[in-house]
Amino acid sequence: MSGPDQVTTPTSRSPDLTARAAWTLVWLAVTSSGIAAWSEWTAWPGYGAVAPALVIGGVLGSALTWAVRDPASSTWRRGGFVAVLVSVLIDRGLGIATRTYYATDAAAFNDVAARALLHGRDPYTTSMAPAARLLDHAMGYWTYTLNGSHVHAVSYPAGSFLLQAPLVALGLRHLPTDWIDLVAWLATGVLLAWILPRHLTWLAALLVLSSAYVGPFANGGTDALFVPFLVLALWRWDRALDPSAGVMRWVSPVALGVACSIKQTPWFVVPFVLVALLVEARAAHRACGAPLARYAGLTLGTFLLINLPFIVWNPGAWLHGVLLPLRDPLVPDGQGLVTLALHGLTGGVALHDLWLSGALVLVAGLVALVAWYPALKRIWPFLVPLALFVPGRSLTSYLLDFLPAALAAALSVRDAPPQWRAPLPRARVIVLAGVLVGAGVAAGEALTSAPLALSVVGVTTRDAHQRLTGVTVVVTNLSSQTVHPHFMVNLGGPHPDGFWRVRVLHGTLPLRAGRHALLALSPAAWTWAPPHGQYWIVDAYSTSPAALSTSGLQHWTFVTP
Repeated sequence: MSGPDQVTTPTSRSPDLTARAAWTLVWLAVTSSGIAAWSEWTAWPGYGAVAPALVIGGVLGSALTWAVRDPASSTWRRGGFVAVLVSVLIDRGLGIATRTYYATDAAAFNDVAARALLHGRDPYTTSMAPAARLLDHAMGYWTYTLNGSHVHAVSYPAGSFLLQAPLVALGLRHLPTDWIDLVAWLATGVLLAWILPRHLTWLAALLVLSSAYVGPFANGGTDALFVPFLVLALWRWDRALDPSAGVMRWVSPVALGVACSIKQTPWFVVPFVLVALLVEARAAHRACGAPLARYAGLTLGTFLLINLPFIVWNPGAWLHGVLLPLRDPLVPDGQGLVTLALHGLTGGVALHDLWLSGALVLVAGLVALVAWYPALKRIWPFLVPLALFVPGRSLTSYLLDFLPAALAAALSVRDAPPQWRAPLPRARVIVLAGVLVGAGVAAGEALTSAPLALSVVGVTTRDAHQRLTGVTVVVTNLSSQTVHPHFMVNLGGPHPDGFWRVRVLHGTLPLRAGRHALLALSPAAWTWAPPHGQYWIVDAYSTSPAALSTSGLQHWTFVTP
C-alpha cells in the first residue's frame, strides 16, 4: 500500500510546483489590480464592470494554473502573459483616459516641449510655464530649486520629448506622455518575456504588474521611456567586443546611447559598462583600445545624433537644459541617505559634500568591479543604484529603474573569465577601503554641516485648528558667510508643496554670519494643518552654501474641539 509521500500527480513534481506557484502569484496580482480598480468608479462608472472582470479573471487564472497539465507550456505561458498585458492596458489605460491632468511636472514638460517642437519652436528656449495648466494644483508638482524658484525649462536630453512628438503629430492630444510611458513599460515586459529563459516568463509578468513600476509609469513616471532601451543595452553586453558576436556588437552601445538621450539616469551605467568591457578584453588577451573606442563612439554617436538638431539650433540653451540640475541645484528629495536630513534627524545637510560622497561611492564601485570582477560580473547592474542612494536627490525611480535591465544582464551574460587577475591584488582592499572611508567622511561632514539653526517658536491656525496659516521661527546663521534662505514647511506630503512667504519680525535677511532673525512664515496657498500627533519640520534652503537646514521635529498637538 502506498503512503502519502509516494503518491505522484502532475502537480507533485518540483518544476511543476515552482511554475504553478509562480503563475499563481501572477494571477493574484491581476486580482489585486481589479480590487484596486474598484475604487476608481468615481472617475468613470465603467470601472464598475472592469473591476469585477479583472477580479474574476485573476481568480479563474489562479485555479486553472493548478488544473492545466503543463504550467510551463508555451500556450499557458503566452496566454497568461497576454492576459497580464491586457489587464494592465485596461486598468491603467482607462486611468489615463479618464484623468484630465498629469501627475508630474516632467510629464507635463514633455507634452509642452513636443507641442512646441511641432510648432517650429526650440523646446530648450520655450518656457514650460504652460505646463501649469496640465497639472492639478501645480505648486504640488513643481521641481523646486535652492534659490527659491522652480524648474521652468526642459531639463532632460531631447529624446525625452522627441520620441513622443510623432504621436502628438498624429493627433494624440490627451496626456500623450502618459500613453507613451505606459506603452514603453508594456514593451519592456514583452522584451523581458522574449529574452528571459522561457521558464521565467512569469518573472516578466510579475514585473509588468508590479505596483512599484506600473503605478508610476502610468501616472507621469517618464523614466519608463528609457527602461526598454536600457534592458537591450545590458542584455548580453559582454558580447559587444566579441568579433564573432555579429549584430550584438552594436545592439548594446546603440541602445545605451538611446537610453542616455532620454534621461540622465542611464549615464551612470556608461562607466561601468566600459570598465567591464575593458576587463573582458584584457582577460581574453585581446586588443581593447579600438573595440572599446568603437563601443564608446557608438554610444556617444547615438546620443549626439538624437540631440544634434537641438545642439545646432541653440547649443547654449541645450547645454543649460541638459545640465540644469548641476547649474541650478534642485532641492534635496528622495528615499536615499538624504532622508536623514529631510526627516529632521540631522538638522540639515551640506549638499556639495553629499555630492562628493556619491561620486566617491561611484568610484568605489568601479574599483570593486575591477578588483573582484569574477564575483561582480553578473551583479554590478544591481549595485549601480548605490551611487544614486547617496546624493541629495535619490528619488525612488533612481533606485528602481535599473532592476529590469539588471535582470536581463544577470540571466544573459557568460560566466566571468576565471583567469582574470586584478592589477595590484594586494592593494585592492586598501584602495577600496580608502575610497569608502573618504565617502563616509564626506557624508558625515555633509550631515553635520547645516549652515542654519531653526527653532519654531509659534504657530497660527484658523477654522478650529484645521487650517495652518503661519509658523514663527528663530533662524541663526552658524556659518562664516552671509546666507539668504528660502523656506518651506514640511508637513509630511510626498512632494515639496511650494516655498512659504517670509516676513521679518526682527533682524534682517539675508542673514549675516553669527546673526539671528525672527521670521513669520505663511503659506502661499490654503494649507491643511497636520493631523493630531503627527510630526512636521521647517526647512530652509540656501544656494551659498548649497544646503538644507531644518528645525527639530515638531509634534502637532492641536485637537479640533
